[in-house]
Amino acid sequence: MIKLYAYTLTLSLIFVFIIDVHATHNRAGEIRVEQIGDCVTSLEVRATITTYTKASSRPADRDTLTICWGDGVCERVARVNGPGNPPQGVNLQENDTKYNVYVATHTYPARGTYVVYMTDPNRNAEIINVNYPNSDQIRFHIQTTFTFPNPQFQGCNSTPSLLQPPIDIGCVGKPFTHNPNAFDPDGDSLSYHFIVPMQDVNVDVTNYEWPDMIPNPDPTLNDLTIDPITGDILWDAPQKAGEYNLAMIIVSYRDGISLDTVVRDMQILIKECENLPPVVMTPYDEICVVAGDVIEFNVSATAPITETSQKVRLTALGGPFEVSNPATFTPNNNSFEDDPVTKTFRWETACEQISDQYYSVVFKATDNYFGDTTGLATLKTVRIKVVGPPPINLEAEAEGERITVSWEKPYVCEDAEDEYFRGFTVWRRLGSSSFQRDTCSPGLDGSGYTQITFTPIQDVQDGRYFYNDTDVERGQTYCYRLLAIFAKTTPGGQYTYNRVESLASDSVCLQLNRDIPLITNVSVLSTDSNNGTMEVCWSKPVAEDLDTLMNPGPYRYEVLRAPGLKPADSDYSPIGVSFTSDTFAEANDTCFVDTGLNTAGQAYSYKINFYVMEDELLGVTKSASSIYLTTAPTDNTSILSWEAEVPWSNFEYTVFRQNNSGGWDSIATVTTPTYRDTDLINGEEYCYYVRSLGSYGVDGVVFPILNNSQESCEIPVDNVPPCPPTLEVQTPCDGLINCGDEEQLKNMLDWVNPMDICEETDDVVSYNIYYAPFEGSDFTLVASIDNSQITYEEHKPEIGIAGCYAVTALDTFFNESAFSNIICVDNCPYYQLPNTFTPNGDGQNELFRPYPYCFIDRVEFTVFNRWGQVVFTTTNPDLDWNGKNRQGNDLPEGTYYYTCRYYERRVNGITPGPAILNGYIELIRGNR
Repeated sequence: MIKLYAYTLTLSLIFVFIIDVHATHNRAGEIRVEQIGDCVTSLEVRATITTYTKASSRPADRDTLTICWGDGVCERVARVNGPGNPPQGVNLQENDTKYNVYVATHTYPARGTYVVYMTDPNRNAEIINVNYPNSDQIRFHIQTTFTFPNPQFQGCNSTPSLLQPPIDIGCVGKPFTHNPNAFDPDGDSLSYHFIVPMQDVNVDVTNYEWPDMIPNPDPTLNDLTIDPITGDILWDAPQKAGEYNLAMIIVSYRDGISLDTVVRDMQILIKECENLPPVVMTPYDEICVVAGDVIEFNVSATAPITETSQKVRLTALGGPFEVSNPATFTPNNNSFEDDPVTKTFRWETACEQISDQYYSVVFKATDNYFGDTTGLATLKTVRIKVVGPPPINLEAEAEGERITVSWEKPYVCEDAEDEYFRGFTVWRRLGSSSFQRDTCSPGLDGSGYTQITFTPIQDVQDGRYFYNDTDVERGQTYCYRLLAIFAKTTPGGQYTYNRVESLASDSVCLQLNRDIPLITNVSVLSTDSNNGTMEVCWSKPVAEDLDTLMNPGPYRYEVLRAPGLKPADSDYSPIGVSFTSDTFAEANDTCFVDTGLNTAGQAYSYKINFYVMEDELLGVTKSASSIYLTTAPTDNTSILSWEAEVPWSNFEYTVFRQNNSGGWDSIATVTTPTYRDTDLINGEEYCYYVRSLGSYGVDGVVFPILNNSQESCEIPVDNVPPCPPTLEVQTPCDGLINCGDEEQLKNMLDWVNPMDICEETDDVVSYNIYYAPFEGSDFTLVASIDNSQITYEEHKPEIGIAGCYAVTALDTFFNESAFSNIICVDNCPYYQLPNTFTPNGDGQNELFRPYPYCFIDRVEFTVFNRWGQVVFTTTNPDLDWNGKNRQGNDLPEGTYYYTCRYYERRVNGITPGPAILNGYIELIRGNR
């Protein structure tokens, strides 16, 4: 009786297991991970698994799933939305779909990056592009890579919410649109990319075909794209009816660093239909507004003219509906209405919504072509950016060598919640400009203004915000603009992240009195390491600004010098040169020649002290340096670059090269301090100098200001590697592989000579071939070919055929190119078991062994008798079961059952096979 009970139970378990393996089930899903609690002291997260399953597949319905947290812990998690109730306002009756939500919490042992995942045995059957028609035999796997950032520097973290359900319907020959509608509450930037759907952690589905390759890859008829910025998916247009699966990753970036990657697996049902999808009409595709503005516009949807009248349902989802002051879309209903339908989107924006990322609103129009619940749909994305208001009412006031800039307090957004407002930055330029604000492009980058405060300021004086600028030059005209700065704050408030700049303020300009000299020239006259000479000139002060009654003569100029481009003030010292005049009329613009300098090896900087009453220092000029030219040799080319630290603006440079007669020819005029002189002869010497052209932009000062660098010579040499080859790799897996033929297990590499690719490469003489056994492992040199005409090579790895390859080219000077495109090839594992063996001592078929197999690392093979007792286990992929039990005794003839999980050698490591093998074995001992 006990044996009968055990036998019945075992058969029931096997029957349930077989149903579980082969039942049709998962259509789509994703996992969201959020930090909860105090993210400084706690490592607790909440994960939400959302799946969309085939509603009619009741035997495979999951009221619990297994979630694995990526730290070695897995656990069962229950469904929290009852029997699969859909979210309010979302209709998922279409496509026989059930909505399931599973929520669990977990505390991690340490900060790091973890892959949170769920793997289910089954997809639904007959997915056109997944192992068709047996897609139900392919596992459904979703994962999210989640990072715990350092809370002191990067704040807390949550992965984005995907607001648009991943189930949609389209028609053969009609454009299909979709958008995942991701919303990141942290304000992180997002990017979208297609990937192959997964069947295990980082393991792609086998036998997957991209939808636009079915039934033909003609891009003029069948083109599938995703916009990496907006997430808009366009399939123009499906060519074959059926269900298709797509997968994508949504990558979150914070301050340019990738934090998280969410995998979403989605399903599209394409039907044969003559209907045209609805049309959604909005006045904008993209709109930018200032925080506090109200956005309000009508959205209309209509079904194209058909033989039968249709109704339309118009809905909206997106980030503006998820914030503390949510948008509205009215009338607020979810029903089909007579065509056309018009609703109003309205959002009263607030300072808390200021972001450099766009908010997406996805308007979805659905007709009732397929009945009372669903039909064809069209999605239209409108992107909204909310920007910070500009600071207002700027004023500027001069006092000596200081300009005080002030502006209105309170700033309209300074009381934003969570201390989102951080202060202001001050930007400055010499002279005015015609810069125009662009609401969609806040900030001042590229405007001609230079940021002069890098930590946001909030200093207040006399009821106004203010900033004292002391780094100013007498006689100059300075113009100022301000930006307000917003940023999320780390716990404790020490650091900020996701920094956002407001629109720029209006400008305010002010010219300072010019009561001290202005240096106009620091120009190299001769180049030498010991006896170089330099001309230094300056312009006298303006009489009206000096006030000679308050500052009588004698007047004296004193020259100070320091080595280098940016010396410290303490490095300057008088050089014993001064010019004295009894009257201001005699204190003219002055030049002198400084001698005994190492102008070949370094730059020099100068200042001028200006004295009144001969010995009373009134002021000192800003420093000005000579131009220092640097040359670097390369193949048939000299690369020139130069620097100068001067108080005027240099806006043009002329490059001179010495000719064969010893004279100098002008060879180029440029606006940036770099130049490449090409088409030279390697091994010959070339000499250069540079002349700058600049201006103070001030009346009464010499224009143009011309200064020369020192002379610099260089000999070009070939130190430029060839461009890399272009590599292709063919494997035995590209054809019909014979696992028993070791000679067949080779990879064929074929590449293109760089001389056939790059015009600038003309001297390739050899190649190096590199191999790495796994993705991400180090490359090693495995072969060298000393003939540039041989562009192929066979390679057999020590184990299998998987690995990554790269080829480099070398030229006559042994310069080695960068790696070619890296190609990683994979094994094509094969493992299949028979169902009979005869361990009867006749020497034939004595062992239960697999058919010849390829690229299998190990197995988990277990044999059960009919009562469910384990009689044999092994991890050896050869199996070699001799018909004995684990005690070494012969087992009787009969039927035995097995399960076998096999592990494949892949280019990304050892991974589980796509399916667990299970079946029966007939053990036969007699002669039959």
